[in-house]
Amino acid sequence: MLIENTAVSSKLLVEHGMALYIEANGRVCMFGTGASSKLINNAKRMNLSLEKTETMIIPHNHLAFSGGIDHLLQINPDAKVFALRSAECRPVRKKGPFYSPMGNLSDKIKKYRDNFVLFRGFQQVFEGFFLLKDEIRDESFYVTDKSWKIHSGNGYIPEVMDHECFGALFPYGDRKKGCIILGGCAHCGLPNMIRTVKKNWGDIPIISIVTGLHLMDENPKKLTVDPDFLKRTAEAIKEENVGAIYTCHCTGIKGYEELKTYLGTQLQYLQTGEELSF
Repeated sequence: MLIENTAVSSKLLVEHGMALYIEANGRVCMFGTGASSKLINNAKRMNLSLEKTETMIIPHNHLAFSGGIDHLLQINPDAKVFALRSAECRPVRKKGPFYSPMGNLSDKIKKYRDNFVLFRGFQQVFEGFFLLKDEIRDESFYVTDKSWKIHSGNGYIPEVMDHECFGALFPYGDRKKGCIILGGCAHCGLPNMIRTVKKNWGDIPIISIVTGLHLMDENPKKLTVDPDFLKRTAEAIKEENVGAIYTCHCTGIKGYEELKTYLGTQLQYLQTGEELSF
């Protein structure tokens, strides 16, 4: 983990953002780019070469994932940036009579048009790595916020997170050996993500999952969901018989601890500076 909200060492910077540095199948990519340039400091501390990053994935149009685009493209101007075509939107948060921006991907796409690869729902990034969007649409697992809107024309429409994608990475070449699911905030619901992968590749092993779960409210001591939601989500995950789940970022420590009461050791927290090998 190149950056997220917590770290294993005080020498590493943290922020409300997420960036996973991935080496797979002879390629290097970034899943999320964090919220700022802080990931550059962490890459130096962790002896990771950002010059090798040829691909960036923006899981959805929120600042926590797109803030590092400018800085990474300065390091590698030829890198490609993958995002859903629907991410070319202007998400905002309503507070009282005011609206504040939550994402700036539309501006990035205009600025770096030649670098962006925009797709509608399914996209291969490289051999063994694919991007998808929720195909199940079970809204009982959605995690959003009524204060979130999309600026459209002269007004605002409800935010349904139609600009969110997630990844399926096959680390062993053979699809039958399973995949790792990579997510940003899982606004569409982790059970929906798992079932979408199985809809596309059959009942393959889900080796592991790495994703935030958006359980942390603006106040980190509060959750965005109720206990019944956590219980239903955990039960649905258990039914799918998946491997270890590494969560981070918007899950929050309180959200992690609450969900862990249902999932036990299957759920782990992945901090800035930690590495996973498969």
